[in-house]
Amino acid sequence: MTRLAAIVLVGLWPAAAAAQPVSSPSGAPAPTPPAAAAPAASPATPPAPTVPAQGPSEAQIAPHIWNVDQVRCSDLLHASDEDREAAAMFYYGYLAARRGIHIINTGRISDNIAKVIKQCTATPASTVPQAFRRALGRSRGRG
Repeated sequence: MTRLAAIVLVGLWPAAAAAQPVSSPSGAPAPTPPAAAAPAASPATPPAPTVPAQGPSEAQIAPHIWNVDQVRCSDLLHASDEDREAAAMFYYGYLAARRGIHIINTGRISDNIAKVIKQCTATPASTVPQAFRRALGRSRGRG
């Protein structure tokens, strides 16, 4: 598992841990619902530009434990496309919640993430939360 995938999994762990199987009135486990179809189009994170190699991240406190407020843009830019997309979506929701944003315009996610990646490319030593603030502003408006 890559470093950024671990960030996302650690961030989502409390929600996953809360999910419990539901029993039917007879006590037998309820049938598992069919898997939801994949969305027709998901917001795509643009591929990261080439960035010089880096050493271990300062944000990683211990194996599989990260301080999400200290992850650098360089960490995000070095991730695989899949991990970068997952981490960007994690941060989109995490930072929206921290700012009290409860309504998100999903039609703007792709463009907003592209702005953040562009900001990260320009300032790879910035933290990911700093890049979000610089790229998208500080307003409490709709994301």
